[in-house]
Amino acid sequence: MELQLWLLFLLTPVVRTTGSVPTSEPPFPVNATLLFDTGAPDYGLRNCSCSAPIPDCDEDLANSLCSCHSVLRSSLPPAGLREPGGLAVWLKESWVLEELLNRSMVGHLRLSFCGINPLDSKYVALLGLQTLRVHSAAPGAPYPSQEITINPSSSLHSPGSSSSFSSIIHMTFLDVAVLNGLSALKAYSVVGSPVPALSQHFPHLALPIPQASATHRDPADPSEPSAEPPQSCILTFVY
Repeated sequence: MELQLWLLFLLTPVVRTTGSVPTSEPPFPVNATLLFDTGAPDYGLRNCSCSAPIPDCDEDLANSLCSCHSVLRSSLPPAGLREPGGLAVWLKESWVLEELLNRSMVGHLRLSFCGINPLDSKYVALLGLQTLRVHSAAPGAPYPSQEITINPSSSLHSPGSSSSFSSIIHMTFLDVAVLNGLSALKAYSVVGSPVPALSQHFPHLALPIPQASATHRDPADPSEPSAEPPQSCILTFVY
């Protein structure tokens, strides 16, 4: 089954996203949500609302200048976050990404690795990601700060495009090893299966699948609206 899925990817057009560039933005977006890993012994999170820029990984300053409260690891939402605005996440260990961000819907994401031990290569899935900024506090990281803009749908709907998608779900698979700062960000996008078919290949992902209509169109009656085509997916891999 996995082989059939990847064969589909190889046969579809690949759309390159923009390359990584050093960021000149403030270290933290103003009036955005900040989450950071408190580490041992509690292994919980601090949820902060900040109205001023905070340097990456400066927990003391965040607790001082932001409005923060503690969140238990056991109370994290199992289906991921729904954050339409800016979100910054500082982490020391990969569980924060796997348990907090995996399957989340985030438009603008800032990830900062504040730990010591390098992160292993694992993928997390994000819905609707538009911009990604990553920072690594690891000593000697050759790429400490990078950013990338992800907008594959604009390329697929460029003038002359024959795409007939009525609606598209954009999913990004992010390799968390990019937070080690050892290589430049790279990304590519492919057209995947319609959402119901993709859900069969990835049953544990919380995909927004539209409910099928209970009415059936009579092909002999032109006054009835045509059935909408199934939603399709654009899959972006960032590594």
